[in-house]
Amino acid sequence: MGAVVFVSILIVLAIIVFFFVSKDGSRSEKDGEGDFERTIVMIIDRLQTGEVEGIENLFREIVKKDSSKVEFYVILANILREKGFISEAINIHKSALKRHDVLENLKLKGWVLGNLAEDFRKGGMIDRALRTYKDALALMFEEEKGVSFLKQDFKNKAFFQDPYIKMWLGTLLKRYSFLLKQVGDYESLLSLTDIMKYAGCFKGEKEHGREVAFIYNQIGEELLKSGNVKRAIEYFNKGLSIYGELYPAYLNLIKIYKKSKTSKAVSLIDDLISSIPEKGFLVLPVLKEIAPKKFEDRCVALLNLNENDWRVRLELGRFYLEKGNKDKALYEFKKCIELAPMVLIIHQEIWKYLLKHPDDVEVFKEYANTLNRVLVFSDPFVCSKCNYKSSEFLWKCPYCHEFDTFIELRL
Repeated sequence: MGAVVFVSILIVLAIIVFFFVSKDGSRSEKDGEGDFERTIVMIIDRLQTGEVEGIENLFREIVKKDSSKVEFYVILANILREKGFISEAINIHKSALKRHDVLENLKLKGWVLGNLAEDFRKGGMIDRALRTYKDALALMFEEEKGVSFLKQDFKNKAFFQDPYIKMWLGTLLKRYSFLLKQVGDYESLLSLTDIMKYAGCFKGEKEHGREVAFIYNQIGEELLKSGNVKRAIEYFNKGLSIYGELYPAYLNLIKIYKKSKTSKAVSLIDDLISSIPEKGFLVLPVLKEIAPKKFEDRCVALLNLNENDWRVRLELGRFYLEKGNKDKALYEFKKCIELAPMVLIIHQEIWKYLLKHPDDVEVFKEYANTLNRVLVFSDPFVCSKCNYKSSEFLWKCPYCHEFDTFIELRL
């Protein structure tokens, strides 16, 4: 987890603690209430300034001054977990589960158990994490008569109105969904998104629909790998019906049809270019392969919409070079260098050009001068959630497992 995300979570946790403290009016100044609240203020101040070093010691002071609230212990353990002290976090959470106030409150027990599940996940104990999350959410949702919490009707659940329960649930559900993405259990994740919707984990209907659509695409990809092409197509089309900008579904359908139904593949390519032009560069290599006569026109159409799309220009330059039109190819490569001088694949195309035309001295000189002014790297894409870098455009981050988070990295 990045430092900014970690700090943000801790700020929220500290505010929660402060809320619990401020509710308790029984503690007087003589009992040390002033010192207690000053410690809370110190924590919030440290977190806001990003000084997380030693923050767990301040929470230990809180626990010593008031051991009555299990929430303090859970938050302390969470902080220790995020700082890498997994075993200590596990021990604290397990101890909290033995307290009478936790044993007598199913939802509180579920919340503590859910935090223990995250300890297991961070510690690499994935099977234990999965089991513990299921147990935690079953308690939170008061699972009865063997009905899985994933199968319950949540539309009229009263506990969604309780701000504490909703807050606890939101955290656990998001973490559990992350784990399901990590292990690739998309069928369970699909059921979980409906619960997350009622728990307020999505900003709106569109965000919920987008998440469901990407899950349909992932299920379709799994079916495609197993050879069930017909069902895979159904899931890809389902996803597109919910979220029209589901570009990986377009790409998967084009991959299926490009050999058997070329006209259908070309139609899908046109649909993607029309509805999501900023992702048009993804289908250009396939278009060049199956309909080369239409390739140049589609590239020009995309550049009319965005003349600064260096990826389209790169594909067009490659096309011209293959056709022997070196002047047009060179023009496109030069424009790419102007727009994204740091990207390695552009330089590789320039090198190919220079190898084919070694006598073009002026081009070599011009390129050498450009190269002296830029920093070249091979990973032009970065995940906006976790900063994972990639040399190719991905629609699912292999590190944080989030969908559609890759953006172009610019210097």
